[in-house]
Amino acid sequence: MQYVGDRISLLEKENELSIVILSYKHPVKNFVILAWLILFSICGVMAINELIHAKEPDRRVFWMVFTGFWVYFEWMVLKACLWRLRGKEKVLLTKEALRIKREITGLESYREYRLDQVENWKMVIPDVKSITGSYENAYWFIGAERISFDYKGKEIRWACQLNKEDAGLLLGKIKHWIR
Repeated sequence: MQYVGDRISLLEKENELSIVILSYKHPVKNFVILAWLILFSICGVMAINELIHAKEPDRRVFWMVFTGFWVYFEWMVLKACLWRLRGKEKVLLTKEALRIKREITGLESYREYRLDQVENWKMVIPDVKSITGSYENAYWFIGAERISFDYKGKEIRWACQLNKEDAGLLLGKIKHWIR
């Protein structure tokens, strides 16, 4: 087993390269996102209570819309919280195929790409001054993928929130292994 940086482990077998990338974790930020999730859940319970007890149609519509937004953001933060606590990306690379999955619960399935149709491997460098770059690097967001390739005319990204050095080393290892 080889390690690249703090979060990446590589296991090279005869016909397979297995890569595991652990999610980026920061203890203080984990505490804050968990506290935010708990407080936001309490707000949601109160909003649902208001929805149930609202008599006037206008108030009922307001609380329905509010609860709809609340459910969406509750799901996003819950998923991000679980990703930070136990998430990882798993990649299996053989001479025929590349399989990638983001695992949080262990029930997720691999997305498979035929290696003969994978081309244009590159590193993604985000513009940290842009709104999109800031949003992708937010701790509550699962994203900021650093490695990409083209597959059937579509860009596929993976390797969430790796630093530039680790992404470069990993990309070099993959290109070397494919040859």
